[in-house]
Amino acid sequence: MRILIAALTLTLALGAQAGSLVFENVRLVDVKDGSVSEPMRVGVVDGFIVDADSIEQPDATVEADGFLIPGLAEMHAHVPQMRAGEQVVHDTLMLWLAHGITTVRGMLGEPGHLTLRQQLANGEVPGPRLVTSGPSFNGSSVSSPEAARRMVLAQHEAGYDLLKLHPGLWPQAFDAIVESADRLGIDYSGHVSVAVGLERVFESSQGTIDHLDGYAQLMVPEDHDRHGTDPGLFGVNLIDGMVADRIPDLARRTTDAGIANVPTQSLVENWATGDVDALMQRDAMRWIPADMAAQWRERVTQLRASYDSSADAERYVELRRRLIRELHEAGAMILAGADSPQILSVPGDAIHHELAIYVDAGLTPAEALATATSNVADYLGEKNRGCLEPGCVADLVLLESNPLEDIDHTRSIQGVMRAGEWFDRGRLDTALEAIAERAGGGTTENL
Repeated sequence: MRILIAALTLTLALGAQAGSLVFENVRLVDVKDGSVSEPMRVGVVDGFIVDADSIEQPDATVEADGFLIPGLAEMHAHVPQMRAGEQVVHDTLMLWLAHGITTVRGMLGEPGHLTLRQQLANGEVPGPRLVTSGPSFNGSSVSSPEAARRMVLAQHEAGYDLLKLHPGLWPQAFDAIVESADRLGIDYSGHVSVAVGLERVFESSQGTIDHLDGYAQLMVPEDHDRHGTDPGLFGVNLIDGMVADRIPDLARRTTDAGIANVPTQSLVENWATGDVDALMQRDAMRWIPADMAAQWRERVTQLRASYDSSADAERYVELRRRLIRELHEAGAMILAGADSPQILSVPGDAIHHELAIYVDAGLTPAEALATATSNVADYLGEKNRGCLEPGCVADLVLLESNPLEDIDHTRSIQGVMRAGEWFDRGRLDTALEAIAERAGGGTTENL
């Protein structure tokens, strides 16, 4: 890829945002119909896609000779707490952006994230757009139904985008959250508490079920010894009681309920299967500090004690993959999320693993891409995102290779545009090399 920048706009290479830019000779990837356009010109002015012919003298021109897709989303992210330090927060945001993530949904928010959200929107901090929950609703933070209602109102008035549901809630508290949130028109999403159960969630307006939480319990027949017992993390304790034949009905009921799923399947596969040493040596681990990597290894060891054999783990993974496939085939919405940064889920890198898993589970590359682009826009009710037409927000990723031929080509990133600001490969590599150096890792020759 060649980048041609007029002399008067040389500051773009140093990070300034050009008012107008034209991509030359680029193919547009339509994730909804699985097609690729002929080479064409695409214009961007003030953060929006426009007809390139309407720009007489662009501030910058990118000779693309590649494939343009909408920016990707990470719909179950954990933005670091602000007390972790500004550098940690900014490095995490840049890791997402450098991997083509232009929207993250923060699923464990705090007051400082409201300020960060605005800084990202203003372009003061480089990184994705932030959609954030508030502090979670769980068995410790919610003491009564009355307290739940007050907490819903407080978070709504504070300006959070959604409410995060965590384990430990009971039916009366859940009902209070649902009633209050529905009246205020604020989304509530996340876990399915054991005492609440998936049946009750199906009857609510919960936005997303994250981690495929709650499904394992309903996959165990009533006459099985495991029925009604402690499911463990995401149902891992119920492996030998889960019946695959129950999946089609659960998928249909999910579709009827209108609830989306954020599987975070890559997170589960990180700790359930595979060689731990090989996972720890993946290239993306160079951006992770040694102390965090050591914590991840220890946590994997603990979690793998949750099942009796590797055969159980493989069955657990395959049942979850089948559930993802049948949810999709039944028409239930799938949204890409990898729970980064969590156990071996490196920010940005993890979403590419997640998309590859969806393809392995039976989705086409276009359908997998939709989970991180157009599905997200549809879920959020945003007609001008996740698209490539004039009028769409210029959150874009330029790829060297066609992702519809191989989903791994989503890694062939030549540049990322966030709301009209262009981050070329050199600029991204410079940022990634600095993150690796701070983490004690190596260089970044390839994503």
